[in-house]
Amino acid sequence: MVLELGRLVRFSHTVFSVPFAVAAAAVASVDHPITLRVALLVLICVTGARTAAMGYNRIADREIDAKNPRTAKRELPKGAVSIRAAGLLTAVSGAAFLGAAFLISPLTGVLAVVALPLALGYSLAKRFTWLCHFWLGVVLALAPIGAWVAVAGRFDAFPILLGAGVLCWIGGFDIVYALADMDFDRREGLHSFPARFGPRVTLATSAVLHLFAPLFFVAAGVASGRGPSYFAGVACAAAALLAGQIVTLRGGKGDAVFNANGWVSLLFGAAAVVDVVLSGAVA
Repeated sequence: MVLELGRLVRFSHTVFSVPFAVAAAAVASVDHPITLRVALLVLICVTGARTAAMGYNRIADREIDAKNPRTAKRELPKGAVSIRAAGLLTAVSGAAFLGAAFLISPLTGVLAVVALPLALGYSLAKRFTWLCHFWLGVVLALAPIGAWVAVAGRFDAFPILLGAGVLCWIGGFDIVYALADMDFDRREGLHSFPARFGPRVTLATSAVLHLFAPLFFVAAGVASGRGPSYFAGVACAAAALLAGQIVTLRGGKGDAVFNANGWVSLLFGAAAVVDVVLSGAVA
């Protein structure tokens, strides 16, 4: 059951939120030393929020997933996980997120109360708007912003610019990922960017968004005075974005696009942490 629940919420998808949150916390720790307690609470927040959101997504979409050949073998449609178990996992994860956030500070607790409904609401967005992909981008952009506030206790230019880059990256990725379900979405009356605008506009929009994403990452680094390692990480992330665009242009869909884009946050997050460590060693 544990393995089935892990597959239900796709823990592999943590590569889209955790590395950016870790990067933001690491950069914030340069001027605001981070304690082990806060670091663990931030990790609980990020993991709890994404698990709750993914669990609710699977519950809300179970009937839609059952109709879609691409998703019909997911755990809820095929009966490998019960709705009760999925609901319990979602509730516990959401409670862990809120509890950890309030343990960090009242400010992060209030932000969590706002963020959780946004994260859960994404699952329903495609029923009424093709902006659902950018809704997801906003939700994931909150991860580095929240991590920064947890460590620094305030907002700053770095997390805002980094969050803008995450929004562009996720929006550009998710609209091409949705190409795999374009025909299904149209038949079922679901709203998605590809269903509304077609493949050509989707590909062009994704390319533009993935051009802006590394520019925002660069701006965040400049605003916070980051070093060479950080910008090398941005270059690697930009290369991963380009690889994702190439995979898409060659006809790749679904997991093929996911795998290419998964490297973006991993490369960036690792480089940002290394840059902080090296800057501390030099200092």
